[in-house]
Amino acid sequence: MSIVALFKSTFLLSSLIVFGNYSQPMLKAFNHPINPQNNNVLLAEKSTPVAAELQEILPKIKEQTQVPILLPSKLLITGTDKKIYIEGKGTTNGYKITLAFEPNCTGNACSIGYFSAEKGGKSLEDEFSRELSLVQNIKGYFRPLTCAASCAPPIIGWEYKGVFYRISLKGVGQSPEIEGETLAKMANSAIEAGGR
Repeated sequence: MSIVALFKSTFLLSSLIVFGNYSQPMLKAFNHPINPQNNNVLLAEKSTPVAAELQEILPKIKEQTQVPILLPSKLLITGTDKKIYIEGKGTTNGYKITLAFEPNCTGNACSIGYFSAEKGGKSLEDEFSRELSLVQNIKGYFRPLTCAASCAPPIIGWEYKGVFYRISLKGVGQSPEIEGETLAKMANSAIEAGGR
């Protein structure tokens, strides 16, 4: 029986191609060549980009902190078409990235919120009002928008590898349920992407 006859039944799914002086075969499946020795291409395709608004600040924070930087792949903020200003600072044990409608914002009116991390940090007393489940069996903590003399935006927090992370943002929903779902989506995408 010839080699052609042996491979005839599997030819539709894959074919083995050996080029002239190229001694290692390349497997071709569904017209997409996969070279088993070149994993860099596959790894690059699997990496998750950081949200476009946070890309510029990321290198600065990476230089300043030693904790894993967990940031979402998208900012899920709605209801605004204004420019968002991003500022941030890292320390050995954490970082804080702030979002605002004005540069150098110091007040509640211009603030959108923040992303933060603190090595060894814990939730503050009465900071959160309920628990929720995040990816990788991580317990999350959530509090919806609360208003008294002023309003505090919704916030989500979780502990990951000894670091306590928080995301607190305005414009993530019109109800506590939607706020929780939206912040959980961002937290999950940050956790799944891993340290930036």
